[in-house]
Amino acid sequence: MKPLNRQEPGCNFTTSNCVIWQGPDIACLNLCKGDTVSDVVYKLATELCEVLDILSLTNYDLSCFGLGKAEPIDFKGLVTFILDKLCELQGGPVTPGPIGTTNPDVSTQNGNLRVGATGGCPDCVVSIAPCFYYKNAFGDTVTSMQLIDYATAIGNKVCNQVDQILQLQNIVANHELRIAALESAPAPVFVTPQIVPTCVLPSVLTDIDIVLDALEQQFCDLRTATGEPFTIYSNLAKQPAGLTFDQSLSNPSVTMGSFTGWTNVVTNVAQTLGNMWITIADLRLAVRTIQLNCCPTGCDGISLSLTATYSADVLTIYVSGTIPAGFVQCSGTTTVKVTDSAGNSIQFNYDLISYLNNPTGYPFNLSGTPINSSLDLTIDITPCLYNSSTNATCESCLNYYIVNEASCPAVTWTQGSNSISYSFISQAGDWTYTVEVWDSAGVTMIANQTQAISGVQTVTGEVIGLSPATVYKVRLTIVATACDECQPKECQFTNVTTNLAACPPPAGVSAGITIDIIL
Repeated sequence: MKPLNRQEPGCNFTTSNCVIWQGPDIACLNLCKGDTVSDVVYKLATELCEVLDILSLTNYDLSCFGLGKAEPIDFKGLVTFILDKLCELQGGPVTPGPIGTTNPDVSTQNGNLRVGATGGCPDCVVSIAPCFYYKNAFGDTVTSMQLIDYATAIGNKVCNQVDQILQLQNIVANHELRIAALESAPAPVFVTPQIVPTCVLPSVLTDIDIVLDALEQQFCDLRTATGEPFTIYSNLAKQPAGLTFDQSLSNPSVTMGSFTGWTNVVTNVAQTLGNMWITIADLRLAVRTIQLNCCPTGCDGISLSLTATYSADVLTIYVSGTIPAGFVQCSGTTTVKVTDSAGNSIQFNYDLISYLNNPTGYPFNLSGTPINSSLDLTIDITPCLYNSSTNATCESCLNYYIVNEASCPAVTWTQGSNSISYSFISQAGDWTYTVEVWDSAGVTMIANQTQAISGVQTVTGEVIGLSPATVYKVRLTIVATACDECQPKECQFTNVTTNLAACPPPAGVSAGITIDIIL
């Protein structure tokens, strides 16, 4: 039999210290699987000493029996004596014990067996050994018992101890045999384990001690390159205090801590590197802004501006400014993107350099495109210019916004005594027209009437409920029907005076009858 821990350093294979208890755990002896034989033998011997101490007659006081020199001479005699006494108490025959004499203190009183001529025991309370102490129902420690109960407990304890001693003797005998076999066995031959490393050495089977040496060497090299933990943490603390709450250099309206990925409290190298890159990106963007706005570069001579007009579905763009000689368009043309306020868009390309400062502009027809001609338009141009002699690439973004206001049509106003009628021709597209009637000062609106019209057609209507012979200001407002957020175009006010009210005929006279009045 070979010890399981034969490969552990410092183990002498010819001593019992290399023998390990392989049996199950023994809770009452506090023995665990894996303990050395020395530990096992020590615990068994200790338990045996405790048992022998319990079996020693010097630990028991039998003076209450008045035996004198007739006391038992060994533990077996004590147990026999106790059993005899129990038999007497149960009314059975008294069997002479190993003492060799009869007990003169046995008598009968009122039909009950009594022991001891002087009264008292065995029907008495005696102090018990500490190993028999127990807790009662109230949690108090009980240190005394009736002699009968005490004797019964001692007998049970003795039986248990005898059984345990027999078990221990068998275990010790078994260990003696195994130790003898182990000591006579030849010394084991140790074989160094092998593993396949993945990065420190070639991926082949290698003795583990060689792999460990290589791993230690590479770890030392790595620590030299990165610094020891104290040095790393000391340098982590060098991030400027309050940097999280400092303003960004590229966008002063926000703080550094507002950038995505920023770590407020740095605790490791990865977080520090993340903050460093965010800071570097912020610096680069700020420097680039400085270069584009204040510092001479290969692109500082380029200056462009954009305007546009829109009429009858034709969008005309005008780009003016300066492009120094030597610059060409990066892709040969420049992209123009047109987007209406509903999100519809279209792109087309044109020659920026050819149409630069052209007074007629560059026209583009939006009919047949997704663009809604009744909505506001946004024009975006992203010029990209390249100078091969200086290897400079210059990019910019031009924007222009067109508020698509409808033209005010000519309105025919016709007044009555309490109403104003109107008539006009609508323009192409989907438009909402509102006729407004205000007081003569143009401060308070009196009445209004709204119509949503699609396409070119004659629009008529009448506003009623007005006062006769009164001056009103009337006008037309126009807004694209599909644009909820657009402000309507307000046309010019026109003054309209309602007619006088017609004179009613005298009472009892029908209208249309001529009455001659003779003065």
